[in-house]
Amino acid sequence: MRVLVTGAAGGIGGGVVRTLAAADHDVTGIDRDADGLAALPDAAETHALDLRDGDAVEALLAGREFDRVVSCVGGYEIAAVEDTAVDSFRRQLDTNLTAVHTVVRAALPSIRERGGRIVVVGSMIGSTALPYHGAYSAAKAGLRGYADALRREVEPHGATVAFVEPGPVPTGFNERAAAGISDRNAKDPDGPYADAYRAFEGYAPAATDLETVVERVVVAATTERPRAVYRVSRRARWLPRLAAVLPDRLYDRLVRAGLPGGVLGRLIDR
Repeated sequence: MRVLVTGAAGGIGGGVVRTLAAADHDVTGIDRDADGLAALPDAAETHALDLRDGDAVEALLAGREFDRVVSCVGGYEIAAVEDTAVDSFRRQLDTNLTAVHTVVRAALPSIRERGGRIVVVGSMIGSTALPYHGAYSAAKAGLRGYADALRREVEPHGATVAFVEPGPVPTGFNERAAAGISDRNAKDPDGPYADAYRAFEGYAPAATDLETVVERVVVAATTERPRAVYRVSRRARWLPRLAAVLPDRLYDRLVRAGLPGGVLGRLIDR
């Protein structure tokens, strides 16, 4: 099976590349992190590329055929909506949405003709928006809508789409997002969100382990009849259910209690 994995230098994407290559699939990995790509198995073909560049993606994929596309791209910055600069907001939308669409658009004719599949890795934050993750929540909620629309468009034409929605995973991803918090607080130590930012220092949430997420993504890519949505971790499964039954303001309090320093946060991240 010919598989294209994007975000291949990341924790989840790299794990997917290694697992599929070990199973003798023909794997191509794309990421802008050339050093991360260099750590992948020699059996995988790799390309260092900014996936937000639609023309570059189209040129790379022109004339190539794939049975599966697995999108594992993502990235974010922690900040209150009020503190999120327009450039930062746009960058997060491009990283989490545009970088998915460029590849899907270029690969879809091949996927459709071969009766293939697109697997999109999102985040539980697309179903449960978190404070201080406004741009990222918006992008991942948009990604879920994108995947739903795509599935409803292409499945009548023989292709399938699966969406994987994990809780936070210990890959260094969230730690990188929190890295700028100290600088932000240094600029405005008495600002309205300063206490919340201080609580995010050393942020390293973990609702599930990397191996479980990788295994679920691989299942979504390889099983004969995939689910439309895979929610990975108890938190990813039960929070959307609670949102459907609790009054909105009560649910807001529950979500805030799950932030660093909150009562629920201290319990669920043990």
